Amino acid sequence: MTVADLTVTASNDGPWAAGGIGSYTLVVSASPTHGSSEKLVNLTHRLPSGVTAESAAGEGWSCSISGHTVNCLSTRAVAPGEMFPPVVVKVSVSRHLSGTVTARTGLSVAGAEADTTNNTATSDAEVLPN
Repeated sequence: MTVADLTVTASNDGPWAAGGIGSYTLVVSASPTHGSSEKLVNLTHRLPSGVTAESAAGEGWSCSISGHTVNCLSTRAVAPGEMFPPVVVKVSVSRHLSGTVTARTGLSVAGAEADTTNNTATSDAEVLPN
């Protein structure tokens, strides 16, 4: 049996206004040249200071929020070349924030994975003064 290789990407709908709202979209995909994924997948999304998670959800994902960290778990099976349904993290932005803020996303899989060098992502959002 071929081991799966999962990759995570993170994007946002910025630029955001200070005191406003925004969202991040987290996507996990399975390499088409490796096996299917049937293991527990854990996404950890760390928000920058001044950005607060209001909600996090995605079909087949169980998400929780603690401080500036969003954790999402999925046991969904994904075939090679397919993607998990995206996780959308809705955020509020501090009215005192401006400039570029960076969120960091990590992916871990229960058991073996073919390549772990593609299990992290960053997403830079520009915050415009209000």
